Amino acid sequence: MIQKIRKLLFALLLFSLGISVFGQKNLIFTDADRLYKNGVELFNKEKYGAAQEQFNEAINLYGKNNHEFKANAEYYSALCAIELFNNDAEYLMAKFIAERPENSKVNSAYFNMGKFQYRQNRYAKAIFWYTKLNKHKLNKEELYEYYFKLGYSYFVTKDFEKASAAFFEIKDVNTKYTAPANYYYSHIAYQNKNYETALKGFQRLTDNETFAPVVPYYITQIYYLQGKYNEVISYAPALIESASAKRAPEIAKILGDSYYKKQQYAEGVKYLEMHAKNAPKVESQDYYQLGYSYYKIKLYDSAVVSFEKAVNNNDQLAQNAYFHLADCYIELGQKNRAQQAFEFASKLDFDPQIKEEALFNYALLTYELFHSPFNEAIDAFQQFIKLYPNSYRIDDAYNFLVMAYLYTGNYKEALNSLDKIKDKDHAMKEAYQKVAYYRGLELYNNLYFEQSIETFDKSLQYPAYNKAISAQGHYWKAEALYQLNDFQKAIDEYNQFLITPGAFQLEEYNLAHYNLGYSHFKLKQYTEAIPWFRKYSSIAPNDSTPTLSDTYNRIGDSYFMNKTYWMAIDYYDKAILTGKMDKDYALFQRGFSFGLLTRPEKKIESLLRLITEHPESAYIDDALFEMGKSYLELKNEDKAYECYLQVLNDYPTSSYLKNSLVQLGLISYNKDKNDEALKYYQRVVEDFPGTTEAKNALTGIKNIYVDMNNVNGYFSYVNGLGKFADVSLTEQDSLTFISAEKLYMKGDCSGSIEQFKNYIQKYNDGNFILNAHFYIADCYNRTGDKENALKSYNFVISKPKNTFTEQALLSASVLNYRDSSYNDALDHYKKLEEVAELNSSLIDARIGQMRSYFQLKDNNNTVLAADKVLHTEKVSEEIMREARYKKGKALYADKKNPLALDEFRILSHDVNSAEGAESKYLICEIYFNDKQTAVAEYEIFDFIGQKTSQEYWLAKTFILLADVYIQKKDIFQAKHTLKSIIDNYNPDAKDEILNTAKEKYNKIIEDEKYELTKKKSEEIEITF
Repeated sequence: MIQKIRKLLFALLLFSLGISVFGQKNLIFTDADRLYKNGVELFNKEKYGAAQEQFNEAINLYGKNNHEFKANAEYYSALCAIELFNNDAEYLMAKFIAERPENSKVNSAYFNMGKFQYRQNRYAKAIFWYTKLNKHKLNKEELYEYYFKLGYSYFVTKDFEKASAAFFEIKDVNTKYTAPANYYYSHIAYQNKNYETALKGFQRLTDNETFAPVVPYYITQIYYLQGKYNEVISYAPALIESASAKRAPEIAKILGDSYYKKQQYAEGVKYLEMHAKNAPKVESQDYYQLGYSYYKIKLYDSAVVSFEKAVNNNDQLAQNAYFHLADCYIELGQKNRAQQAFEFASKLDFDPQIKEEALFNYALLTYELFHSPFNEAIDAFQQFIKLYPNSYRIDDAYNFLVMAYLYTGNYKEALNSLDKIKDKDHAMKEAYQKVAYYRGLELYNNLYFEQSIETFDKSLQYPAYNKAISAQGHYWKAEALYQLNDFQKAIDEYNQFLITPGAFQLEEYNLAHYNLGYSHFKLKQYTEAIPWFRKYSSIAPNDSTPTLSDTYNRIGDSYFMNKTYWMAIDYYDKAILTGKMDKDYALFQRGFSFGLLTRPEKKIESLLRLITEHPESAYIDDALFEMGKSYLELKNEDKAYECYLQVLNDYPTSSYLKNSLVQLGLISYNKDKNDEALKYYQRVVEDFPGTTEAKNALTGIKNIYVDMNNVNGYFSYVNGLGKFADVSLTEQDSLTFISAEKLYMKGDCSGSIEQFKNYIQKYNDGNFILNAHFYIADCYNRTGDKENALKSYNFVISKPKNTFTEQALLSASVLNYRDSSYNDALDHYKKLEEVAELNSSLIDARIGQMRSYFQLKDNNNTVLAADKVLHTEKVSEEIMREARYKKGKALYADKKNPLALDEFRILSHDVNSAEGAESKYLICEIYFNDKQTAVAEYEIFDFIGQKTSQEYWLAKTFILLADVYIQKKDIFQAKHTLKSIIDNYNPDAKDEILNTAKEKYNKIIEDEKYELTKKKSEEIEITF
């Protein structure tokens, strides 16, 4: 019984405990549920923070119990975190999904996680969550939202196919997402070039408040892309009026291009202009269309501006632009620019027909303009013939090629081109004859005589085509041979010229007789020279020309050398009567001839006339000395004394000085004026030791001492003179010298040098010491021992004027100049000018001074020396040209531009010489540097038109032309001028031209790129 009671009490206890636990549990659940329900109410009121607190407390109360409300509370807590954008929102929802995979709210969790990521612009993550949910469990509104946001997420991540599929689901449903879905669906269709689909979609949005401002631009573009230009023209004008500043240029471009496609150029121009003016970036294609529209309505000036901007890229568009640009230039009369444009069109290979037409027109214009400084016309026609042998213009190309060869100014390159043609037809041979002849003349004028002879021979290979040129080829070949002192061959060529058909009508015909006379004269063939000179004198067109005066003098000289003095006098008289050249020389020779005919009175009369009429003549000292001799013949010692004394006093450097001193001593001796005679004789002995005159003077001194009964005085005087007065030594001296001299006269320099060295060492003040030093110097000079040559020349120069002084000075000055010892050369040239008796030496002295001053950059003295050369008689044209050049350069270096221009202008008349071409360039440069751009440009084109053969200076002028264009802000022409140099200048030339042109060209290109980059950085992208 007790046992039963115990069991019952235990059961009751257990029951009571169960009731207590159950009651407590129910109490907990009731509180959690209340909190959960409060949370739901707050959530529905969008009080997400308060709601989340309720949900979290409920979750805590639920504890570990896996209650459905707890799962719901976790879901809502995560959802509140999403709505509040809490940092742990994504974690909480992901945790819910992971822990409650079977919960009914998981699908909503996926949906909300997608929304959350979408709101965060994390479109890839949004796609991830959206693609996990079951869309069939969504309500309608959620489903519409799902399709749009999933579609937009795909759109942003550029998965346009899936985006389009999503948008398709709701684009025709009446929801708040319908309009944007339609927009993006249409946009994708537009991108995929499904224009009709896109057009229908955009048209549905024309009244939509959000999309109405933008869809008209799509519609416009779709019409354009569909080629519905009429619809564009009808639809777009109203749109452009209301378009923003960003969109208006693009609409204008579409509208302008639509008119362009319909060839309604006049209507389209204003829209293309609007785009070009206002667009942040204008492409080459845009400029081309605008230019072509101007071109079609004949507004060529405007077309040029646009076409020039359309050629930045070497593409087909640029080739077309260049071609039409050239046509515009032709219409505007600017053939030089048209030529450039055709050239660049011909260098591009995109359109074969345009290339062919452009190449031919470029070659033709180059030929017509005589604008072929680098042989461009020839090269272009040759290229055309090579590339298009079957062209309908091939015959024209051949004909013009021949003409280009004939008229080219660049004979050097033309000849090179012709030499490469192995099988020449008749036309080419005719061209070759002329081109080679003119190239030979260029070489001759630039003093390349040997090369000119070779080139004249090339011309003479084809004598039959042009008889005049054939004759002139012989004449100028003879001239070149004459300059090389090959007088016999020159004679042969002059004679060949005279018998060549066509020679008689040439102006060189008369001169050939004159030159033949000179050639024989130079060979000392005086008898043969006379008839040629006489023939010239009979056919000379004008009896007052300097050449005729010179001819009479040379005939006189020839008769003189043949000792036919009366005939010589007749011709000297004719030279005097003509009076245009060397009248003083003729008077002297006339007088000298009378002296040889023992007619001293007539001799004196002629020489007195020389002194009176030509007081500055170089023959005054000669005349005085010869008059002295004639007065002595007439027994008039007083007059003779006056003449010799005048030589002594007025011409102390004259070669007649020592002879005059001897004669003065003799006259004084004859008048018993022994002291005076002794003074003159002793001066000869002391100043000119070892000379024949010194020996004669020594004899006179001996006679005076004997007459004075003072033989011991004579011996004492002689002993003080040194070895040269010792008779026995004199004989040894003479024999030693003669032995060396014989070797020298045979041309044995190596042997004679040793002999002369021996003589100089043994007889350093011997009778022939001057001769020895001069001869050994000459041998050293010939063998290239310049140092020893100069030592001996300087020894001769250091002595009083003697027979060798003039030649020693000339040789020493040349050696010093060649050795770049310009100061030493200058000193010698100055002395040479003082002592020169030969006119050729005087000329050399003055030229040498000018050159030395120029090398020393002594500009002031260069100018003075050049002026002296210019006023010297018988200076060749080449030297006159050099003198003006150096004078001009010196003035230019001293910034005396007006004076320099005077010289450069004279030189620039012949731009085929190096000096003339450089002078013309410097004229252009002076005006450019003085900011006289228009004048500089005029001078440049004048230079180009003169067809110089001097490529270097012409190329420098083209570079200067590019600078002119840059200064005028004509960058197109500047760039293409430089490109022409780069393409056509000799690539093997060892000068700075190509590098300079490339540097300037690249600078322009870099500047253009910079401007383009700058513009790109400023542009705003327009998106429809």
